[in-house]
Amino acid sequence: MKRKTFNELDIRELYAICKLRQDVFIVEQNSIYNDLDGLDQTSVHFLDINDNEEIIGYARYREVGKEHFKLERVVLREDSRGGGRGKTIIEQMLTDIRLTTPSAKISLSAQTNALKFYHSLGFQAVGEPYDDGGIEHITMMLKG
Repeated sequence: MKRKTFNELDIRELYAICKLRQDVFIVEQNSIYNDLDGLDQTSVHFLDINDNEEIIGYARYREVGKEHFKLERVVLREDSRGGGRGKTIIEQMLTDIRLTTPSAKISLSAQTNALKFYHSLGFQAVGEPYDDGGIEHITMMLKG
């Protein structure tokens, strides 16, 4: 697992991240939205790398308010799902946030089909589901 700021990403890593997000979110999930949202530059990026040095998982987080952080763009390549890699990415991001901001509020916008996964990591649904790029999402907050 690699943790990098935007300026630490090299061009190959940035390309691989954008391709992975496009392959899964836009093509596989048929969600038409503007993935390059101008927020990568202020985010902390986590890259899950396999033995072939390929990025097979990714997520980012950013501060969205005073001591409030949001996890975003959590994605795994299709052949890497179901083995706990997503959980590892989330846990490492939470640890990273807690190191600098122990009392941080942490939220995310979950696809509703992933509620059980995020709930198992301590997140709780808040509010009502909403459409985001043609896919139903719900806001979740980390308990405690």
